[in-house]
Amino acid sequence: MKKKILTAALAVCMLATLVIGMSLAYFTDTKTAENTFTMGNVKITLDEAKVTKDETTNTWIAGDERVTANDYGTIYPGAVLPKDPTVHNTGVNAAYIRAKVNVSNWMNIVPEAFPNFGATYPSDGYKAALELLVDQLGEGWSVVGVEAGDVFTVGQFDAKFVLKYDGALASGANTTPIFGNVNVPPAFDSNHDYLFNKITVVAEAIQADGFDTWEAAFAAFDGE
Repeated sequence: MKKKILTAALAVCMLATLVIGMSLAYFTDTKTAENTFTMGNVKITLDEAKVTKDETTNTWIAGDERVTANDYGTIYPGAVLPKDPTVHNTGVNAAYIRAKVNVSNWMNIVPEAFPNFGATYPSDGYKAALELLVDQLGEGWSVVGVEAGDVFTVGQFDAKFVLKYDGALASGANTTPIFGNVNVPPAFDSNHDYLFNKITVVAEAIQADGFDTWEAAFAAFDGE
């Protein structure tokens, strides 16, 4: 009887050893997969056509060279100034684009130069005041708001227009020009004491990944 019990015990020990050995073989039979990740980025540039003045015709001409600023020199009422600010996505990621156009002393100029316009800041209708100054907005651009501009003090009240560009701008792609020309109000002349001497365009971008809409993206942008 003892011999049978011992044989059984050996059999169990052998079985246990076999099971353990199989288990060890299973857990040590592993493979490693190595993943390499490259972080994305959002980068934009903003430029416009370089403008020169034809002294013979007293007009301004846009050339092929792209620059980040133009000096138009002395202007006159009713002048048409070429200005086509365009955003370029030079980063890796698609991005939502916003532009802010600051017009010096525009809140003072509008009621004087365009008495029939009617809307006053900060009413929603004042967004259309930008269209008094520029020609048609580029495809995909729209004015979604207006706020107090860079200089907002006694004697000078700048207006800053907030513009949306529809959809996400792909990597390597360009927006349409925000607009093509600035039209100097015909009623504006040297008898006005207004400081109508500067139009500044600032472009902003935020990654499109992770946001369902332009509005959600720039809510996060402004919340940072």
